[in-house]
Amino acid sequence: MMAKRSAVVFGGLMLSMFLIILVLFTLSGGARLAETAEKQVTYQLVAANTRGTIYDCNKNPLTGNGKEEYIAAIIPGVESAAALSRVLPAKTMQSVYPSLTAGKPFSLVLPQSVTAEGIDLFTLKKRYTSPQIAVHAIGYLDGEGNGAAGIEKAFNSRLQENQGQISVTYQVDALNRVLAGEKQVVSDTSYLHNSGVVLTLDKNIQAAAEAAAEKHLTNAAVLVAEVPDCKIRAMVSLPDYNPCNVAAAMKTDGSPLLNRCMEAYSVGSVFKLVSASAALEYGISPETRYTCTGSINVDGGIFHCYNGKSHGDEDMKDAIAQSCNTYFVNLMQMVPQSRFLQTAKNMGFGESFEIAPGLSSSAGHLPTRESLNIPRALANFSFGQGDLTATPLQITAMVNAIAGDGTFTPPSLYEGLVDENLQYTEKAQEKKGVTAISESTARLLRSFMKQSIETGTSEKGKPTRGDAGAKTATAQTGRFVNGVEQVESWFSGFYPYENPKYVITVFAEGGTGGGATCGPVFQEIADYLYDKTS
Repeated sequence: MMAKRSAVVFGGLMLSMFLIILVLFTLSGGARLAETAEKQVTYQLVAANTRGTIYDCNKNPLTGNGKEEYIAAIIPGVESAAALSRVLPAKTMQSVYPSLTAGKPFSLVLPQSVTAEGIDLFTLKKRYTSPQIAVHAIGYLDGEGNGAAGIEKAFNSRLQENQGQISVTYQVDALNRVLAGEKQVVSDTSYLHNSGVVLTLDKNIQAAAEAAAEKHLTNAAVLVAEVPDCKIRAMVSLPDYNPCNVAAAMKTDGSPLLNRCMEAYSVGSVFKLVSASAALEYGISPETRYTCTGSINVDGGIFHCYNGKSHGDEDMKDAIAQSCNTYFVNLMQMVPQSRFLQTAKNMGFGESFEIAPGLSSSAGHLPTRESLNIPRALANFSFGQGDLTATPLQITAMVNAIAGDGTFTPPSLYEGLVDENLQYTEKAQEKKGVTAISESTARLLRSFMKQSIETGTSEKGKPTRGDAGAKTATAQTGRFVNGVEQVESWFSGFYPYENPKYVITVFAEGGTGGGATCGPVFQEIADYLYDKTS
């Protein structure tokens, strides 16, 4: 109670001091003002600079949707000082004191609206909301207002140039003191901030993907891309962060500033789709059978199916559906290593994707042709283990090729630039697809993936409305915590089954496996997309 009284008394004393100094300053400066009136000049105060907007594919703004903030252009004086003291705490008033006594007009962001002689008040919306949608794709600004990550960084100059401002021009004397009786002129070109960058993201799909991910996952990535162009409609990375308080994110566990969609991880069994592609393209029949006993010996090394499960007699479709490791270790001994490796390259592995100008993903790691001469290395590669790493973007692009009848198209996030009237001034160059696998191979793979979601390891991701195809993975990492190896979980597929329109990829650090950990997220997103595909 005593501390509160002290603060009030201190605030009152500070205000009284401001008022006395300002009155004395006004009286003593009168004669000098008259002497310099003939030398009057104009002084322009820039109250606020605006920054271009980032939009989704439907030109819905993703930035500039925050709470209103009040920006004041202030002429030092008794009235303005008294008004500021009513809305600012004593500590802030103390920091404003030098500006109030210098005599030159200045600008200040206020916590609330204020009306007083000598104050022009403007309202602008903050750039970010809390939480901010698509925060990892958008990025954030540094302390100087420059883009420091994501699209904000990649298009920093475009978002800064000719984006408008709010300024006030005053008639002042040679000492930059506002002349009495002269009216200031306000210039507001903040509408220019409507120009900016259009992304391929769909705000509604992004929101649905974020909600599903946050419900089930902790450290994770989710991508939704549209078939066949592989345009990214949702990009989610968890944990997220507040772009208005990046310093706090840097101190938070889980690396929230990391965009996991762009980073490379152990792949695991989702890579069996590449193995099956290579075998089918080489001419091996999908009816090729193998009896899984739960393990296989390759050059003295024992390779197991997940949890040592024995799958028995199966063909290629069964092996995909049940995610049988030993089937693919045996199968890929029949395919030349060069053909196998080339198929992986054709489907985007080992390649960095520039999803927007200046914004590129990790290339991951693809084994060399020489390394695959080692039988154990080839065995690991056959079911996506060993040295292989890939990004969620690469897995999405691979499945997009399967859903798109064998045509591989790099993923993209950038749609173009628009002016303040939202008319395009630049359109992204369409990325041309190339044939990665034959249409017949793609069709077979889709049928394998459908069986996986109907009766196999992908069952927990089966949509409640409509059919789909998918593949799971539970990748070993070689990292142990309390004697337990940490895994990386994957679930990637397409929806709907007939005439696929979307690819959904879900990745999670840890978990109990792709089906159990990531499947529910796939299901919820697919169910949301039902109305967009029916």
